[in-house]
Amino acid sequence: MLNKITVKAGLLALLSLLTVLLIMVSIIGVNAINQGSRSLHTLNQILGEELGSLANSSNLTLRARTAASLAVRQREVGQIAVADATVGRIYGYLAQSQREMATFVGVGTVTERGKTLSERLQASYRAYQEQGVRPMADAIKAGQIDEYYRIQETRISKLSIAFENDLSEFRRFAMETGQLQVREAQGNASTKIALIVAAGILSVLLAVLAWFALRLIILRPLDASIAELEHIANGDLTRKIRGEGDTEMGRLIRAMQRMQQSLVMSVSKVRDASSQIDVGSRELAAGNVHLAQRTEESAASLEETAASMEQLTSTVKMNAENAEQANQLALSVSDVADRGSDVVSQVKDKMLAITDSSRRIADIISVMDGIAFQTNILALNAAVEAARAGEQGRGFAVVAGEVRSLAQRSAQSAKEIKGLIEASQERVQEGEQMAESAAQTMNGIADEVGRVTALMREISAATREQSSGIEQVNLAVAQMDQVAQQNAALVEESAAATRSLEEQAQSLAQSMAAFKL
Repeated sequence: MLNKITVKAGLLALLSLLTVLLIMVSIIGVNAINQGSRSLHTLNQILGEELGSLANSSNLTLRARTAASLAVRQREVGQIAVADATVGRIYGYLAQSQREMATFVGVGTVTERGKTLSERLQASYRAYQEQGVRPMADAIKAGQIDEYYRIQETRISKLSIAFENDLSEFRRFAMETGQLQVREAQGNASTKIALIVAAGILSVLLAVLAWFALRLIILRPLDASIAELEHIANGDLTRKIRGEGDTEMGRLIRAMQRMQQSLVMSVSKVRDASSQIDVGSRELAAGNVHLAQRTEESAASLEETAASMEQLTSTVKMNAENAEQANQLALSVSDVADRGSDVVSQVKDKMLAITDSSRRIADIISVMDGIAFQTNILALNAAVEAARAGEQGRGFAVVAGEVRSLAQRSAQSAKEIKGLIEASQERVQEGEQMAESAAQTMNGIADEVGRVTALMREISAATREQSSGIEQVNLAVAQMDQVAQQNAALVEESAAATRSLEEQAQSLAQSMAAFKL
């Protein structure tokens, strides 16, 4: 029966019972406290407030009567002023007495007999005050001493006795009520104590029952589970874990069964894997040895390649420097060719200017030749006219002859100068043609030099790029060399790790051998 009760349900039921008992004990305790509080309040109301107010009111009334007797004696001896002061205190006592009685009335009682006794006491008090003590004080105040003695002899004693009797009866009622409240409180306390003791005993019984139930439901299966787990911890996986029921402990045992089965499978797999790891680690160790040899050979080849690349880098750098110098020379030649072309252009312009000047000189010589011819004609005409004039024209004829002679020589000189100028023009034209040819040649040279300069610039740029590329290749080869060296170190580390893996595989195999499947 108990094997079918789950731990959750058992604990919930136990906690529920304990909670109910705790609530019951709490309710009983709170009820006992409330009843005790009410009893104490009733006792305080009866003994403290009601009887205290009545005692104060009775004492104040008695003091008023005593003060009245004193005031009468003071008037009889002629102390009128002192007697009036004493009468004033009488009224004060009466007022205080009435306030105390009002306090008593304000407290009130809860029983019918108490209300009846209270009303009777209030009536006798009013009669005692209004028909006895206050009229005595009024008579003393008015100086009616005979009236005072008459009231004292005829009424005050009866009124006082009636009030004292009612007061005594109410006091007995109050004491009886207080004793009744005490007895009721004691009875209630005894009942509550008995209930609390019964609840405590029931709690102890429930605790004992819960202990046996928990022992059967939890502790026994838990001890059995611990014993099985100790066998598993010692490597014994051959024992079969037994468990029944649908409780939490039953599910725990079934989970342990599944765990044992999974552990058996895992150990079997680990054994197989450790064997494979051992074989693989040995093969890996052998492969690492061959890899180390090939890595060392690769590192040596890379070192030789790095040395060759360094030489090639130096050669390419020298070619780059030579190409740069050739580029600079080509630029210088291009500048010289440009300047030569400019000079040839200037010579051509000068030759053209000389040709224009020769043409103008030829034109001037032509004009001079014409003037000489005309002068010769005029001289000839002058000689003819001088011959006609005869003896008178002889001097003029001589002058005309000289002028004709000069005109002929001028014409002859102009012809010679014209011939020289024509020859000079031919040579200037030849020089102009040569300057034009030289200008074309210089322009062609400048163009070729420009193309050579551009080609040298491209060669220089290509050489620089080639040098940069070779430097990058050299750097890559150096890095490959470093990587090869690092790979060699890693191969050594891998070999060490492989040896460690082999040792760990052997250790794992030894550890797995401790399990019994």
